[in-house]
Amino acid sequence: MIQKLRRRLTLLFAIPTSLILSVILCVLFLWQSSITKNEQMVSLQNQILNLTYQLEGAYFFSDDWLASLEQDHSLIIHIEENMIPLFFSGSWAPRTKRSTLIELAKEQARKEHIDTSMRPYSSTIQKSSIFTVQGKNHDIYQGTVVILATEDGFRSLTLLCDITQIKRQESLKLLFFLILDILGILALFLVSRFVAAKAVMPVAEYHRKQTDFIAAASHELRSPLAVIQNCATTSLSMPEQREKMNRLILRECSRSGKLIKNLLWLTHADIEKKPLKMEPVEIDLLLLHLFEAYEPLCNSKNIRLLLTLPEDMLPSITGNGPCIQQLFSIFLDNAIAYGCEGMGDSCSQKPFIEIKAQIIRKMLYVSVSDHGVGIPDELKAVIFDRFYRSDASRKEKEHFGLGLSIARSLAKQLGVKIKVLDTPGGGCTFQVGFGI
Repeated sequence: MIQKLRRRLTLLFAIPTSLILSVILCVLFLWQSSITKNEQMVSLQNQILNLTYQLEGAYFFSDDWLASLEQDHSLIIHIEENMIPLFFSGSWAPRTKRSTLIELAKEQARKEHIDTSMRPYSSTIQKSSIFTVQGKNHDIYQGTVVILATEDGFRSLTLLCDITQIKRQESLKLLFFLILDILGILALFLVSRFVAAKAVMPVAEYHRKQTDFIAAASHELRSPLAVIQNCATTSLSMPEQREKMNRLILRECSRSGKLIKNLLWLTHADIEKKPLKMEPVEIDLLLLHLFEAYEPLCNSKNIRLLLTLPEDMLPSITGNGPCIQQLFSIFLDNAIAYGCEGMGDSCSQKPFIEIKAQIIRKMLYVSVSDHGVGIPDELKAVIFDRFYRSDASRKEKEHFGLGLSIARSLAKQLGVKIKVLDTPGGGCTFQVGFGI
């Protein structure tokens, strides 16, 4: 599914941008071709006007002037007076014979009823449109024919301009734009593929986590259900064990209910994006209540619980009291369950957990520290993942690995960040900073 989404996004990005690129390059090519054609047309029109003016007023034409004009503008100039060509035979040799090209031009003019063998009677001057002549050796010319009536008869001008090089340059330019377009489309495709891969990464990660979440939840629910089924079977077959089996069933039902409650809370936190109701919170009173609530539990587990507060009263913070209390309750539950391992009766020092509040540079930091085995640096980034437990094979199954994930969601809703630090001397510290 993710790969299909990636391909669709790649095409969605690549196709419109490639079409836009192709349109832009096409417009640029047509614009440049139009400019080149207009320049060529203007140059040819100027030469037509210049030669027509000379044709009207001059009695003779200098061979040097005609040769220079032909060389400078790639022209073929053929002038006849009363159907007799001038002695000038041209200054350069085109690929096709000059006589052939001139005859092709005259034939083109005759299609427009411009005949160089006849004197114009309806007007003093007749001029054909600018036409194109194709040579015998893939050479191309633009030309025109002009006939001018004189007192002694008439003169005719057949003018051709070699545009073979211009056409070749236009073909090369078209090829250049095509290659540029292909390379651009390829680059856009690669960029689109990269962007699509980046775009689907959160989706792929979310899909992976969702799959892992469902698999882990199913696994966690399967265990208590198996116990309940076995207990019910035993209770039916062995009535004398019914009381014991009922207690086990109640325990597993309570455990499953706690798991379902946490799952529903996390689902609600993922979907519900309403901001929490923020109000002033007396953090010192909240920590005192938390200490009083957890001290009996810690004593029952032979754990000392310490509360360290500054001598001065702590300032109020802006937050949500129940959420803050739940956040630190999770840290305490985690410390009681995992933070005092390895420090039991065999250890000369009684394990202890410390709740500490301190003000550092206009920030109030509240931390929960244990002095257990600690958390390796490589695991600090994954302990907040759902259903994560550092030792999946532990026999104690009261904790599902959802507490720290809930803590991360609570911290996000409160607008604070959780820091995982090493406790001096060994252990783990969860620290939260509040603005004051």
